[in-house]
Amino acid sequence: MMFEKPVLLRLLDRLGALATLLLPLFLVHWRGIAEGCLDGLAVGFLLRSALTRDWSWYRQGFVWWGWLVLCSLPRQMPVPAEATASLTQALLAIRFPLAAFALAFWTLQESWTLTWCRRLVVACVLYLGGQMLLQAVTGHNLFGNPRFGDGTLTGPYDKPRVSAPFALLGLPAALFVGALLGERVRRSWQKALVTGATLLPVLGLLVLAGQRMSLATFLLGTGVCALVLPTLRRPTLALLVASPALIGLLAFVSPEAFGHLVTKTQTQLAHFASSPYGQIYNRAAVMIEAHPALGLGDDAFRHYCRSEEFLRPGSSHLQPDGGGVSVCVQHTHNHVLEAATNSGFPGAALFVAMIGSWWLVLGRTARRQVGLCAAHIGWRVGLFGAAVLHEWPLSSQSAFLNMPLGGIAFLLLGAGLAEAVRDLKADRPDDGETARGALTLSQRPPG
Repeated sequence: MMFEKPVLLRLLDRLGALATLLLPLFLVHWRGIAEGCLDGLAVGFLLRSALTRDWSWYRQGFVWWGWLVLCSLPRQMPVPAEATASLTQALLAIRFPLAAFALAFWTLQESWTLTWCRRLVVACVLYLGGQMLLQAVTGHNLFGNPRFGDGTLTGPYDKPRVSAPFALLGLPAALFVGALLGERVRRSWQKALVTGATLLPVLGLLVLAGQRMSLATFLLGTGVCALVLPTLRRPTLALLVASPALIGLLAFVSPEAFGHLVTKTQTQLAHFASSPYGQIYNRAAVMIEAHPALGLGDDAFRHYCRSEEFLRPGSSHLQPDGGGVSVCVQHTHNHVLEAATNSGFPGAALFVAMIGSWWLVLGRTARRQVGLCAAHIGWRVGLFGAAVLHEWPLSSQSAFLNMPLGGIAFLLLGAGLAEAVRDLKADRPDDGETARGALTLSQRPPG
């Protein structure tokens, strides 16, 4: 028996809401299920758009993705396995921005879904932070996993990969909770104190974790938020002042983590070219120099880093073989370099423009605060700071579409774009379809 269109739409709406609320939970554990939720949101959004004949969101454009697919087309016959894998990955990359659009234009437009999504993000931060604190105090997490060999915290995992998601989720969650608690006090200094009190545990746990990049980008994201929201400036200044003291205290609490956070960082910065990161960047530069226009296709570093033509010195003038195959890890550890190796300088330019357009939309939305409660403002500002934190170009990063961190980034991006769509609908209450399609040109999020 064929379902009627209203029944299908109701079913899709329920499944979309379920996938939205499951997504943050499974991004913390069982990322395979999280990827299924993300894929389900993308497919469901396309199906719903077909049923309603509402494709106004397509004006956002997919220029970066289109160029990536073009650069991933096979260039020789017979087609090698690497080229097939590259093209397949490039074609499937669209599911990430589609899932963010599904959140922005569809599931998070429902107030109850948005409310529960925020609660679940806060719950995930509390869970990650609790596991980190437990491991710091007792030496083991709930699953019996000890600290990593270099003294860094692993949180609920067996490897030190908790800091990046904790920082990314922790910023909007802390600002939301801080603003929510601040609504119960009257004086401005009391509100600032409450906000600082919610940010400080996140900072303290990032220091304990011993992961330098997550700590640095969290402070950067907090500073960006303070530029948008004046009431955050005093708490942010307090965090900056407290950071050296917390890091100094770490030398006594966890000397191994202090060594990883401070001593190792100092050594790598002093000899960056010969450090693992410097050698990876050098190899990426060699690959880009050889293929500046089209790159080598999606996931190029994984597939082609070991090719003999790239085993040579680059701009850093390292060893004759540029570090050999030992340099070849899964990705370049930098999103701009990743885009350039995948799709050349044009692809990198399109990628930077895409990220800039996201920042522009989320920044404008964060600055729009009239008629909103403090908690809602804190959430918006935190989402903007998280976007800058995650995509800051001068940092070491996981692969752009890597799970679970990439899924978390697109979850928060979708939540931020949902706020922008809400503003557009508020500006044009009698023309919802126009509002859905109005996020164009200077406000175009996915490039």
